[in-house]
Amino acid sequence: MRQVRYIPFLFLLLLGFFSCETYGDYEIEHSSIHPLGGRYRMTVTDEAGTEVIRTFGDIANTSDESTTQCWLRIGAYNTSGTNAYAINGKINCDLSTLTFSGANIENLAGNVTSSTNTFTVTDGKLTLKGVTTPSGTVSDAISFTFTNSRFPGKTYKVAGYRYTGWAED
Repeated sequence: MRQVRYIPFLFLLLLGFFSCETYGDYEIEHSSIHPLGGRYRMTVTDEAGTEVIRTFGDIANTSDESTTQCWLRIGAYNTSGTNAYAINGKINCDLSTLTFSGANIENLAGNVTSSTNTFTVTDGKLTLKGVTTPSGTVSDAISFTFTNSRFPGKTYKVAGYRYTGWAED
């Protein structure tokens, strides 16, 4: 009779041994432009250093997974055409130096399929772990300069950081 009491204990012990299956680490997949791609919190300033807007911007991979080109999008286009900072186009990138640029890029802001407006991006740079955000988190810093053909002669500077998701950021 005593042996019957040990059967549930033995069963639980065996269950413990066989249920402890371990799995290896999962492979993390990145886009073709990693670590450049992502969402950024950006501040756009004009030539005088006056803040034009604080907005989100995105750098995203192309549909053909190019490692030399990426999409840059800042702000939202409005129909009155007053948002000089709203740009959306395919620019060149160099992943080894984490830089990006492009001249006379078709501006597809407003999600249009074609446009006569263009923009130029210069001095684009991503610095890994280059800034401390308002929440105190260390994040990647981004900076570049751009012009928009809708506003000839005006140059805008952009500085920001990779969005962390924290409310303070």
